[in-house]
Amino acid sequence: MTSHLQKVVAILLIACVLPAWAGHKHRDPAPRYGYAKVVDLQPVYESVLVPEDHRVCHDQVVQQRVAEYRSPAPAIFGAIVGGVIGNQLSRGHGDRRHHRHKHNRTAATFAGAVIGGAVASEIQYSKYPAKYYTENVQVCNTQTTWHNQEQVVAWDVSWKFRGRIYHSRMDEPPGDRIRVRVN
Repeated sequence: MTSHLQKVVAILLIACVLPAWAGHKHRDPAPRYGYAKVVDLQPVYESVLVPEDHRVCHDQVVQQRVAEYRSPAPAIFGAIVGGVIGNQLSRGHGDRRHHRHKHNRTAATFAGAVIGGAVASEIQYSKYPAKYYTENVQVCNTQTTWHNQEQVVAWDVSWKFRGRIYHSRMDEPPGDRIRVRVN
């Protein structure tokens, strides 16, 4: 039985080692390279859309307000008068013993000042309205137009190596010769 076991182990060893040994013996050598002569070169074109920006201008009539000085005196005077009136009107309302009365007077004085200033300004602007003039202004913007353009996207290359003609498509033109892998 030991002889039978020895045969089985020997067969298993040979089965494991033989493929590794066979591969080692028949492994391809390092790749070799040579040079082939380019015999024809043709560009490959593709139609692409290309943007082109243009500046477009036109005249437009616009109304401009005349810059003018407006005195703040009427608004200030109106605010003072309105504040005094608001203060006086608030005196007749509320109980003087309460603290809330003071806040009501302040609020009434402030409201009177705001209303008086606004009324005086409005009277001034209605008496002397703003002045306008018209003028032509050039208005410009950018517009994009698209057009088709033929662009080279690749190169069809014919090359000769050891008497035979081969064809390849390349991204760049290769020059007079190309490097090829030789088996």
